[in-house]
Amino acid sequence: MPRGDKELLQGVCEMHVHCAPDIFKRPFNEIEFARNAQAVGYRAVLSKCHFTLNADRAQLVREIVPGIHFFGGIVLNHYVGGLNPNAVRAAIGYGAKQVWMPTLHAENHIRVIGAPIYPTKQWEKKADLGTPSGITILDSDGKVKHEVYEILDLIAAADIAVGTSHLSEKEVFALIQAARSSGVKKIIITHVGFKLTPWPIEDQIKMAEMGAIIEHSVANCIDVFERSIEAKDIAEAIKRVGADKCIMVTDLGQIANAHPIEGMRQFIYMMMAFGISRSEIDKMTKDNPAKLLGLE
Repeated sequence: MPRGDKELLQGVCEMHVHCAPDIFKRPFNEIEFARNAQAVGYRAVLSKCHFTLNADRAQLVREIVPGIHFFGGIVLNHYVGGLNPNAVRAAIGYGAKQVWMPTLHAENHIRVIGAPIYPTKQWEKKADLGTPSGITILDSDGKVKHEVYEILDLIAAADIAVGTSHLSEKEVFALIQAARSSGVKKIIITHVGFKLTPWPIEDQIKMAEMGAIIEHSVANCIDVFERSIEAKDIAEAIKRVGADKCIMVTDLGQIANAHPIEGMRQFIYMMMAFGISRSEIDKMTKDNPAKLLGLE
């Protein structure tokens, strides 16, 4: 790797990557990715799994691969009981750094995709995942559900992050308000610009003004199946919202896509090509994520 690339990647905190073991086929497992990331100088990694709590096994990764902070979390799909405060309690007990709202099982995901799955994903082992109903954080009156407030109270007490995942925009705004009222300080608007989360820049600005961090993912502009936004449009959003309120992640780990470390390298160079400064990139790949992970 060229010296300049090493300097760019030194100290990166990757906040959104997918690894095996998983039901979807992944090109590497968490131990392998931790070793890859540690070798190029990453400071930290947060691994995300749609199907199960992974904060527990992240403890083993840290023991096996010293020299890097490797974390997991929990995604509140039906596989863990949906909006389940007890599952969140367990995840926090294991050291989870982010609690994500539903992804595959979000009502918004099923409405947009047509099923609680990604049709382009390849399977590690074909599984019958059923056809569960969509999950929404709002009750029949449009109010945030009691169990969501219970979850937010747990997140606030642990001082970890909540991620909006695949919620609708109405739900995202409601979640930000509820999280702030519950004392949650770390609110992440997941992979803005994805076809499930195509929030306009004006709304991103509002979300940031409400106290949220906007997550920009390189997968949104390089994914071979799910490309949904141009790199120049991500750069424009960063300029409008401000790097202080953004993070850069990859959301990679798909079998047909680039390795996440290569994806991060590409993302950094793309943003610089569209006028984002080196200091702004460091803020979004290193400083802001480190704060969200409790490393600073």
